[in-house]
Amino acid sequence: MKTVATGILEGCFGCHMSLLDLHEEVLDVLGAVKLVYSPVIDTKDFDRADVGILEGAVATDENVETAKKFRDKCDVLIALGTCASYGGIPGMRNLFELDDVLGAVYGDKVPSSGEIPRPLPMVKSLDQVVKVDYYIPGCPPLPNQIKDALVALISGEEPVELTRGKCAQCSRTKKELYVQRREFVTDGIKAVMELDEIDPKKCFLEQGIICMGPVTREGCESKCPTNANMPCRGCWGPTPEAREVGAKMVNSLASILPAGAMMFMEDIVGTGYRYTMAISEVPGRIGR
Repeated sequence: MKTVATGILEGCFGCHMSLLDLHEEVLDVLGAVKLVYSPVIDTKDFDRADVGILEGAVATDENVETAKKFRDKCDVLIALGTCASYGGIPGMRNLFELDDVLGAVYGDKVPSSGEIPRPLPMVKSLDQVVKVDYYIPGCPPLPNQIKDALVALISGEEPVELTRGKCAQCSRTKKELYVQRREFVTDGIKAVMELDEIDPKKCFLEQGIICMGPVTREGCESKCPTNANMPCRGCWGPTPEAREVGAKMVNSLASILPAGAMMFMEDIVGTGYRYTMAISEVPGRIGR
């Protein structure tokens, strides 16, 4: 029976909750493994594990110690969720100096106790600290994706890696995007709240709405565009060839809308790097 250890770094616990969202199917997983360490069970430490699973970004010195402990004690290490895989939302802190962030939160009374984990100067993805064997991105990953990866490893197989872009999963019609033309598909960017109606069957980009689908990894079953009539915001992280997501997105949009239209967005960095700031070279990392 394979032994499994799970842990959480700088995260929201959502990825562990996604595992529990398997409901009765979680019994099938737990029946096939021995859980030796996890926030959901009362254990203080573990000696060894066949599979280690870590959720969350690496944002403190304590996170670094946990990551190294899991790497040393686990034969296979999985980065669970977008924060562990790419830094996620916590990585947006990298836009600011650490002292400025602490000052904004605590003023001139920043806690200095040695018992409090010290934030790192920059938030990191898990693989920027230790070697990662497999990634299960998502904010959070779908329950079945976690189960499928664990079942594969338990069976001695390689988990399936999803590598296509989100648009491959999206059922919305894309007519204008694939037609070679000199003029732009749309002449500006529209916020969702600015529109009285959004066509639920037409590509968001063709309606002038920024959608991160072209540079986002498949895997979420395109739930936001399909079920909620909302554009993709990139929470599944980048496709393998598009790790510099913000720059890749601007490049993808170059033939769709005027570059100048991007400048009128209130949060162009938050749009392009919302979940991948920690693995980005620009902006935020140059000279630091």
